[in-house]
Amino acid sequence: MKRRPDAGLVTPGSKRQSRQDPVSCESCRKKKLKCDRELPCSSCSARRLGCSYGSYGSGTTPVQSMTQTDQRPRLHSRVSEPPRTLQWTPRQDTVTQIHNGNESLLTADWLETIVMGHRVPSAVPATLRTKLSQNREPDRSPSHQNTTPDDRFPPMRERLASRENPATIHLPSYLPPLAEALSLFRYYCKYLDCQYHLIIPSHVEQQIKTIYEHVARNELINLSHTALLFAITAAALYYQLLIESPEQAEPFSQESTFLAGAALIQSNYIPYPSLEGLQATMVIGHHLSNMNVPSSVSPLFVHRSFVSQATSMGLHVVDCPRAVTERSATEFNRTNVELKRRLWWDLATYDWLIGFLSGPQEWTYSIHPEHMVVQQPLNVEDEDIDHSENGVPLSTPTAMTYSLCRSKLAIVCRQIVDEMAYYHFHEQEVPYEKILELDQKLHNICAELPSFFRFDQTSRREYSALYRERPTLAWQRALVQQGYHSRLCRLHRHYLVRGAKDPKYSYSHVVALRSARKVLEVKRIMDEEDPVFTPHSSVIWAVMHHVFMAAAILLIDVCFNWDDILAEKRKEEVLDACRMLSRAQQSSPIAREGIKAMMGILRKHWKHEKRVSSRDLQEPSASSNSNSATLNASQPGIPTPASLDPKSVTFPSEISNGQSTVYPSEYSLLSRLSRGEACGDADRRRSKSKAFFSPSATKSDLSREEA
Repeated sequence: MKRRPDAGLVTPGSKRQSRQDPVSCESCRKKKLKCDRELPCSSCSARRLGCSYGSYGSGTTPVQSMTQTDQRPRLHSRVSEPPRTLQWTPRQDTVTQIHNGNESLLTADWLETIVMGHRVPSAVPATLRTKLSQNREPDRSPSHQNTTPDDRFPPMRERLASRENPATIHLPSYLPPLAEALSLFRYYCKYLDCQYHLIIPSHVEQQIKTIYEHVARNELINLSHTALLFAITAAALYYQLLIESPEQAEPFSQESTFLAGAALIQSNYIPYPSLEGLQATMVIGHHLSNMNVPSSVSPLFVHRSFVSQATSMGLHVVDCPRAVTERSATEFNRTNVELKRRLWWDLATYDWLIGFLSGPQEWTYSIHPEHMVVQQPLNVEDEDIDHSENGVPLSTPTAMTYSLCRSKLAIVCRQIVDEMAYYHFHEQEVPYEKILELDQKLHNICAELPSFFRFDQTSRREYSALYRERPTLAWQRALVQQGYHSRLCRLHRHYLVRGAKDPKYSYSHVVALRSARKVLEVKRIMDEEDPVFTPHSSVIWAVMHHVFMAAAILLIDVCFNWDDILAEKRKEEVLDACRMLSRAQQSSPIAREGIKAMMGILRKHWKHEKRVSSRDLQEPSASSNSNSATLNASQPGIPTPASLDPKSVTFPSEISNGQSTVYPSEYSLLSRLSRGEACGDADRRRSKSKAFFSPSATKSDLSREEA
C-alpha cells in the first residue's frame, strides 16, 4: 500500500504557501498602488485589467474583472458573510468575555445592516444591490404589458413611462381614471396613512378632483398636486398588489413612482419646493423601498433631500418669533401651519430614530434640536385644527396621537446617540452606568404611553371595543410597543453576552431577552387576533425590521451562550422567529438575505457546539481517545464565512459520543426556511411563556418563567 506523501514537504514544482495572503491584488502590488480590496478593485476597473488575488495560495481563486454588459456579482458578497471576527474554534470557551461581547455586537450590526438596505441602500454593498436589482427586473415582454391581476388596477402600458424623459413626458396621459385614483387614495388613507399621517385627506381628495377637472377642460394641472397623487398611487398599488399579485407589485409602483418624480422635475421642485411636493417625496420615502425607485428620479426620494427641501421652505423655523409676529399681524391658515409642523417633526423623528440603527447613518443625525424652532404638533383631529388652540391630552386618541408618541421615542434615541456616539467612534466600551441611565429614560417614556397603546391584558380588554371601531389604533399600539422594546434590545445588546455569566450585567441579559420576546409576541398577536390587519404585517418594513432584530438577539444569545441550561428552548425560539420571518421573503429580497444569514450562523453554531460537547464529555481513556480521533477525522472542518451559504452547509446524519441531539424535523425546517418556503401551522411550536414588563425583573425571574 502506497504511503501518501507528507503534506508538510514541498515537492518540486510547487510553491511554498505564504503565511498570510496579501491584501492587495496582483496588479496593484506590481504598480505599488493603493488597492481598495473590492472584487474587482477600482484601480483594475478603471484600467480595464483583470483583477486577480489568485496566485498567492491554493485556497484563493482569481476574480475576473466585470464589465457593465456582463456583471455577475459573486454570491458570497460581503453582506452575505459574517464579520471576520466570527471565526469559531473548538475551544471558544477560552475566549474572554469582552471578546465575546465584541463578536456579538459585530454580528448584530452585520445582521441589522442587511435589513436596513430598504431604507438606507448604501448600507448594502454594490455587488448585492446589483444582484437584487437583477433578480427583481420585471418581465417587459408584450404578454405582460397589457395584463393586470384585477380590473380595478390601471393597465400596464405598452409604452412604459419610466423609459421616457421625466422632464418632457406628458403626465395627463398617464393619469388613471378618476374612479381608480380615488379608490387607491382611499386605500392609502384607510390602511397606510396611519403609520405617519403625512396628509390631510379632505384637502388631498379635493386636489385630486381638481386635477381631473382641469384635464377635462384641457387646462394646465398643478404639478405638485399631481406628484402627490402619483406618490399615493405608488404606495397603495404596491401594498394592494403584494397580497393579490406579488409579481406585479414592484412594476406598477415603480411606474407611479417615476411619474411622481417626473411631475416634481417638471414643477422645478428642487429650487422651488412646495408642501405637496414634499409630501409626495415623503410618502414614497416612507412606504416604498429606496432600492426600488427608478434611478432617473431616485435622488428626490432620499431623507437628506427631504430635510434640505423642508429647510428651504423654512419649516425648521415655523414658530420662531418673527414668524409668529407675522402670523399674528395678518390672517393665516391654521391648517397650513399645523401641516408644516407635522411634516417637520416627522422628518426629525425619522432622522433621530435611524441614528440609533445600524448602517452608515448610525450614531449621527442631520437635524439638531437647537437648530429648529418648531412646536410639537397638536393632538387633534384634522377637521378640528381650525377650532382648537391647544389640542386635547394624549389620553384622548386622535389621528396624531401615535405620531406624538413616536416622536417621544425618537427624542430618547437622539439622546442615546449623543451619549454613546463618542465611545463607538473611539472604539471604547460604553460604561454600564450610562446604559442603565438610558434604560431608565426608555422605561419612563413607556410609562407615559396612553393606556390604549399598552399591551397588558387589562388595557386590551378595556379598549377592545375601541380597537374594533378604530382598527388603526390597534395597529399603532403594536407599532409603538415594538418600537420601544426593539430599542431596549438594541441598548442592552452591548452587555447581552456577558450578562449571561456575570451577575453585574445580568439585568441587560434579562431585559434584552424579555424585550425580544415581547416584540415577537406583539407580531404573533397582530397575526392571530382581531382586528385583522391590512395589509398583512409581514409586508410592512416597520414591523418586520423589529421582528428581525428581536430574532437576532435570540440568535446571539444561543450562539454565544450555547452552554446555558435553557439553550435548547432558545434554539426553538430562534426557529419560531425565523418561521415568523419566512412570509416576509415573499415581498423582500433583503429579508431573504437576512434570513439566510441568520440560518447560516445558527447552522454554524450547531456544528461548533457538537464538536465542543464531544471533546468536553470524553473520558481520559485510551478507548475514548480512539473514539475521539475517529470522530474528529469524520467531521468536516469548521466552515469559513465564505461557506455560510445555507445550500453549501450539510449536517452529519447521526451524532454520537455524547454530542447534543438535533432532531431530523429541525434539519427539515432549516432547509425549508433557507429556501424561503413558508412553514405550515403544524410545524409551529409557539412559546406560551409570559413576558415580564417590570424593569425590576431579575434574571432568576426569567429563568423561573422559562422553566
